[in-house]
Amino acid sequence: MRRAVVLAAVASLIASGSQAAGPRGCYSNADVEAVQAIEFQTQLMVASDICRDAAYGEFTLRTRDAIVGYQHQMVDYFRRNGNGNGERAFDTYITRRANEVSLSSGQRAVAEVCASAAAIIALANSMTGAAEFRRYAASQAVANRASFPSCKD
Repeated sequence: MRRAVVLAAVASLIASGSQAAGPRGCYSNADVEAVQAIEFQTQLMVASDICRDAAYGEFTLRTRDAIVGYQHQMVDYFRRNGNGNGERAFDTYITRRANEVSLSSGQRAVAEVCASAAAIIALANSMTGAAEFRRYAASQAVANRASFPSCKD
């Protein structure tokens, strides 16, 4: 039950920022899943940094294969949507998104940020590996698919 509450809180946090912050263009289902995964990773990175928690480093070690796959998916997304250098476009996107999350957090007291980040840190700590992270990102993609324009094949 506690995990379901944590999952719902994190999903709400991520969904609130992912549409406005997402790159522009049309999205395949795999693209949406990658955006959701990268958003989770970014939120966790900032929360771990601000709260001085080891969750991000540990999470990235456990889920490395999934993270690399999602990064490749995003690079491909940028290439398909008019960015000749998909890697550079992805790097710019992820840096901008991390800065946005960090600046938003910086407007609140550290204790307040860490209290609201407890859910995402707990969820990250509960994921035992890449497969579990992929299931989480896929569930978020399904829940938020309507926020992303579909590609017409």
